Amino acid sequence: MIILNMKNRNKSELNSMKKFILMIVALSLLSPAYAQGRGGKQVKQKVKVGKVFKEQNIESRKVVGFAKDISRVDLTTRISADLIKVGFHDGDLVKKGQMLYQFDDIRYAAAVKNAEAKLAEVKARLIYAESNYKRTNELYVKNAASKDSMETTRSTLDACRAELLAAEASLVTAQDDLKHTRIYAPISGRIGATNYTVGNYLTPSSGVLATIIQSRPIRVVFSMSNRDYANMFGGREEQLKKEALIRVRLANGDYYDENGTVEFINNEANQRTDTIQVYSRFENKAGRLIPNNAVTVELSHKIGKPVAAVLPSAVMHDADSPYVYVVKDNKIERRNVELGRTTGAAQLITRGLAEGELVVTDGTHKVLPGSEIIPDYGTGKVKNDGVK
Repeated sequence: MIILNMKNRNKSELNSMKKFILMIVALSLLSPAYAQGRGGKQVKQKVKVGKVFKEQNIESRKVVGFAKDISRVDLTTRISADLIKVGFHDGDLVKKGQMLYQFDDIRYAAAVKNAEAKLAEVKARLIYAESNYKRTNELYVKNAASKDSMETTRSTLDACRAELLAAEASLVTAQDDLKHTRIYAPISGRIGATNYTVGNYLTPSSGVLATIIQSRPIRVVFSMSNRDYANMFGGREEQLKKEALIRVRLANGDYYDENGTVEFINNEANQRTDTIQVYSRFENKAGRLIPNNAVTVELSHKIGKPVAAVLPSAVMHDADSPYVYVVKDNKIERRNVELGRTTGAAQLITRGLAEGELVVTDGTHKVLPGSEIIPDYGTGKVKNDGVK
């Protein structure tokens, strides 16, 4: 029993010794800025460094938007007649002024002639009434005609003048009806399928014949938060129109090859979402933006603001803050920073660094604050390797 206890004790002491040796090794690894040279002399570590450079900070936001037509027309008929011709194919791109529907106009052409004849008749009677009144009035002044005769001729003249107005109005109505026996495109755009074909008798109650939608140009409508509106563009519409760059990404992920411009913003914010609607305009020459399609809108500034930037490898994180190691007089100093967006080759720093300062770009695990190093500046351009 005594021998067994001695063996267990020796084994325990051996394990304790191993743990102590491992701890010494770990502590030596945690102090990597120096290595032991001959005679115990500490040697400085060589680490890569680079200078802080400038990069354009272009703030951007991604939101969902919808393509909306600028103009839409529902075609209807104002007359009752047989449809005798359709001047387009379903889905055609039509031009303003193009004839789309033609109706039988026999009755309406006859109505115009009848109104013209009535107008001519009334004009002839008016000429006679004016002459008759003039003669009667001259006789009345000479006491050669009675007052009743004079008033009768004047009443007839006034009635003829009223009939002339009515006849002119009837002619205008007849001409307007005749004009509407043909329907022309009021705008340029794409027309949908016709709801009626040749041979149908249509009336004003027949409803929509077809719809024309203008999609060149087209609008893309999206919402942006009031916070972004204030922070990015100062909460001013004119600044938004001048500085905003609007791009859209289609359903397949491709960017549309046109940029949009801000037309206007809505006259009120959405109380529930605290957003405001922005109406942008695209020429849509390729016609790839289709009304009511959903797109991804990328809203940014045309020109960014220059800010400090470093290589992404220079940035470290802990529970307190993102930070970098700044090199001053070959000594390491920890510097907490505020991060901006990340590009492919740079991490933007919105606060904490200035252009030209020296930071560790590679080998951050080899140094600690306060340690002294040998800077390795490397070669190449600033934006490629972070050094000048």
